[in-house]
Parts: sequence; C-alpha cells; structure tokens
Amino acid sequence: MPLDANLVRALTELGVPLPEPTDDPVKQRTRAYEFEEAVFPALGLPGPRVPIHDHVVPVPGYPDVPVRLFYPREPASGSALPVCLFFYGGGFSQGGLHHAGVAAQCARRAAEAGVIVAAVSYALAPEHPYPTALEQGYAALEWVVREASALGADATRIGVSGQSSGGNLAAALTLLNRDRGGYPLALQILEVPFLDLTDDPGERDLGEVTAELIADLARLLRWYLPEGADRRDPYVSPLRATDFTGLPPAYIVTAECDPIRGDGERYAAALANAGIPASALQLIGLPHNGGLFERASLTARSAGQAIVAALRTLHD
Repeated sequence: MPLDANLVRALTELGVPLPEPTDDPVKQRTRAYEFEEAVFPALGLPGPRVPIHDHVVPVPGYPDVPVRLFYPREPASGSALPVCLFFYGGGFSQGGLHHAGVAAQCARRAAEAGVIVAAVSYALAPEHPYPTALEQGYAALEWVVREASALGADATRIGVSGQSSGGNLAAALTLLNRDRGGYPLALQILEVPFLDLTDDPGERDLGEVTAELIADLARLLRWYLPEGADRRDPYVSPLRATDFTGLPPAYIVTAECDPIRGDGERYAAALANAGIPASALQLIGLPHNGGLFERASLTARSAGQAIVAALRTLHD
C-alpha cells in the first residue's frame, strides 16, 4: 500500500525527521510539538479566525479540565447551536490545543459546519493515567448539557469526536454516558481511532505491525493504564464491548497505511451489527496522522470536508 505520492514528496522536500521515541514523556511531548511546528505551516491548512471562549470545568475526584469553545460566530441571546465535544490525539500522553494543527481544525470545523466545537483539554498520562481523561470528558459533557442555554448550545444536538487516542476517549465516553443514564448524544465521529488496547497486534491481522510499533504501543499503554488495569474493559478498549445498543450513530475515518486501521473498521461493523447507523471512510494512501496534512494531500482535504458534512448532520 503506497503512501500518497504528493504527501511523500512534500515531506521529503521539507526534510524534517520524524520525532525519535523516548521513555521520557516530557521529551516526547516536546519532540511531537516541535515536529508539528516544523511541518504544519507547509503541509497543513490554517484555521479561520473564530470566536473562542475558554472555560474550566470542575471534575469531582480529578483535576479540573479546561474546555475551549470554538464558535462559528459570536453567540447571540436566544440562539442555540449544535455542539460537538472534541478530544485530540497523541497516545494519551501528548498533544493539545497549543498544537497549531489541532486549533486550526477545530476552528475550521466550527466555521464550516456551523457548530460549537468544545475541545476538551484532558490531563495527560503518565502523570494522570486512566480513568482521568475519560472522567474529565464525562464532566465536560455534563457541563455542556447543564450550561447549554448560557453557552448558546442546543442540549438536544450534541456530538462527540476524537482523533486516534482521542477517538478512544470519544467512543468510551459514549459507552460511559449510556451506562450512567444517557445524556442525548446525536453523533460520534472517530478519526483513525485506537479502540483496542489489549496490546495483541496479532489480532489486528496487519502485515505492517513491526517490533518498533509494538514497543511504541507498549510504552503508551504503560503510561496510560495503571498496573493491573483490565485492558478488555470496554471503557479502555471500546472495541471489546459486548453491548453496543443505545450508542449514537457513528462516522468513522480510517487510513489505509495505518497499522491500527482495523480498529475503526471492526468498530463500524460491530455498531452496524447492533443496529447502530455507522458509516466508514478509508483514506487511501494516508498514514495514521495523514489527515493533518490537508495542504499537501487532496485525500486529507476531502476527509476534512467529509467530517464537516458529518458535523452538519447535527442540524438535522
């Protein structure tokens, strides 16, 4: 499966090496941030200027969580826009709204879909392991529902979305929300989601699994999961759930050159088999993080437009 030729050419011309993995989470975050800062201006699309409102949400038993709201326009009295919670990727241990690509995508999706994007700045592992980020996500959902009127949001038109490990958190949140009583969720959007943390690459049935990838996954899981955690718990590995009833419709994006693409494919099939409307889109020629490079790849740009179209269904 060859990589997108335009993307390969653009990356080669930039000459920026991929960040070296390290067992130091602080260094890992710094290297990931520096890599994105080096490549995003050339390969990514900037976001439009949109109104941004920052809030801090209390989380009983866990650190407070910052939530940044990206509005398509300044909220007006009496208006009520759909809202979609967003969880960025980064292996549960890096990433954030200080990354230009994350902020740009949130702003563009808010503006083009006409929805409020509520980006959840969850606490990172290993300093804050599971279930901190998931509990923060649930608290953010409760807060959006509770404060919807003041925020200019429509509490009956709420979606959740996430990228990579953020896709795991978004999917786990739909399960947790259902099990705790069920706020109304109208949509889940999962981009290149990491949905099976059992650390069994053989079950992925992918030839691209390498010793280096296995080592990377093992490190991320060691940071994210406390010792003795059940990796088959549906809140840890949503793909391992045995009951998918009551979950919201799903739009799932996978990348052809991504060794974990099978997670999203199987999750879409599991939802469909349970009678949950589920659509899946595979990005031909793109790697795991290829959706970030919308300036360099027409496929990535088309994927971004497809996600905007999915967000617009919150208006239906």
